[in-house]
Amino acid sequence: MPLDEEDYLKKINREIDHTKDDSTRLYHTLLLSGYWAQMDSLKSKQALDLVIESPHKNRLPKGILAYFQGLHYSHQGNKERAKSYYQEAITALEKHSSSPDILIRAWYNYAYIQVEDKGYDYVVKTLTEKCIPLSEKSKNTELLAYSYTQLGLTFMSVGQFGKAEEYHKKALGELDKIEHRNSVHLITYFNLVSNYCYKPDSRTAKVYLDKAKQLIGPFPKSQHYPNYYFQEAMYYTTVQDFPNALSSLRKGTALAKAAKQTKLLHLLYFRMYNVYLMQKDYHKAKSQLELILAEKVLPATAVNRRITYEQLAGVNNMLGQYKEAYQWMKKAAVLGDSLQQNKLLEKMHELEILHQTADKQRKIDVLEKQKEENELLSKNKNLRITILLIALILSLVIALLVFINYKKQHKLNDQISRSHQQDLLHIKEQRKYEATQAILQGEEQERQRIAQDLHDSLGGMLANIRMTISDNALFQTDQVIEKIDKSIAEMRRIARNLMPETLKNIGLEIALKELCEAMAQKHFSIQFESFNLSEDISFKTQTALYRIVQESISNITKYAQASSVIVQISQNNDLLSLTIEDDGVGFDKSEVIYGLGLKNIQNRVQLINGTVDITSTKGEGTTINVECYV
Repeated sequence: MPLDEEDYLKKINREIDHTKDDSTRLYHTLLLSGYWAQMDSLKSKQALDLVIESPHKNRLPKGILAYFQGLHYSHQGNKERAKSYYQEAITALEKHSSSPDILIRAWYNYAYIQVEDKGYDYVVKTLTEKCIPLSEKSKNTELLAYSYTQLGLTFMSVGQFGKAEEYHKKALGELDKIEHRNSVHLITYFNLVSNYCYKPDSRTAKVYLDKAKQLIGPFPKSQHYPNYYFQEAMYYTTVQDFPNALSSLRKGTALAKAAKQTKLLHLLYFRMYNVYLMQKDYHKAKSQLELILAEKVLPATAVNRRITYEQLAGVNNMLGQYKEAYQWMKKAAVLGDSLQQNKLLEKMHELEILHQTADKQRKIDVLEKQKEENELLSKNKNLRITILLIALILSLVIALLVFINYKKQHKLNDQISRSHQQDLLHIKEQRKYEATQAILQGEEQERQRIAQDLHDSLGGMLANIRMTISDNALFQTDQVIEKIDKSIAEMRRIARNLMPETLKNIGLEIALKELCEAMAQKHFSIQFESFNLSEDISFKTQTALYRIVQESISNITKYAQASSVIVQISQNNDLLSLTIEDDGVGFDKSEVIYGLGLKNIQNRVQLINGTVDITSTKGEGTTINVECYV
């Protein structure tokens, strides 16, 4: 039963009410019958009859209907009919492997209802030879985990707690592969709680009891709660907390009665009897056993009645009621003799069926062998030779085609590889060409700027001096000297722009500081900061960084409308970082096409194998970050 039973039932009814496919609707009707099987036999039978009476039932996969009929009758205690239907389902499902999960369930249920007749070894045999291999073959992780934990439960039932723990842990290993936890997780936790209580190991039992509580907690109406309270009582019994054990058992008993879970109710009643026995409260223990017989919660099997009679004999003996003890022991002995006789008759019947089946199979095998020999003798030898020749020719043709295809593919791969290498080489050369062009264009622009500076500044000053001398015979020497001095200063400024002497002679830090002071204006401040710069930076890198700062401040002066600029350069081991940040108008990078100034910055960064990141937002200024290794 799934954890969220209400949602499961809604989904089933929704499929029945709305699906148009007959086979899907009938299959979900069978699921509905299975859902009600242990709670409401009438509703279960009504759903089952709807499928049986449907004219479209043949559209269901073979064996599915028989499986759900077996499920229905096993919950009603009709073991023989259930066994018959499970056998029918297994036979059909093994021939048609369309529903391996149903086949696995059918095998397990078929073995489980025969445990009292064939013993636990038959359940172990079925799980190890049928359920587990089928689960592995169909890659059904959930059913594989369920088979492992039920195998562990079987070993626990015969006192092999170490072996049981091994298989429960195998089940947990498979369940770890399932993303969402489900009822198989819960059943495995329950089995581990019982196993550790029997060992006893109450601390570990509590770990898995808490896991079970956490898992079942969101589903307060789950039919798994009676079992949870049974496991909780097991734990309290192990730690000898008998009042809490009895409290849990009463909760579980009430829920099991309401859900008509007779087998679980039987276990809860017997666990309550055991708690009274451990408390040495023999009167309550006796009353509990009498309640079990009065309410007829025992499955309709002689074995369980015999066990109850024996327990009643023992309790009465403890109370000193020897006459009653004798009567109950006498009833147990009569049932024991009856059981032995029934088992003997059943075993004889099984042996007789096996003998008849083996005899028939031998006859069938002889006839089939004779038929095969006759067919082999009647085959034409020439036909076999022809088939062999055809097969040989086909093999040669296939081998030739494979070889031709291999050669073509090899040639194609070589062509693709050469083409790829050529494309990479072309891209590399193209990038080098673009970088070279950008540098040449930048140098050309620099030459134009220098020519313009010489023409506008120094040329104008010298022309003025010439005019002064030619127009005034009696010119003033001081004025001429002053103008010549200005011309010399301007010539030095232009020369410094071309190649600053400070950069060559003193270093990058002082050169950048002088550059920032020189380019600052009255309403335009430049703040320069330097940290940990070494003297081992190559002149090529120093020049590139100097030109990047120069180009950046020039762009800010022309376009940014900024009032302040921060230029910061720092070095951390081999990593050198340069940041130029302004408070100007900024720009949207998605809307602006980079001009020559920004391209020059990017190209200079490429030349020193560095990286540049330009961040800008309208109205929030622009930041240029450059990093390179020195």
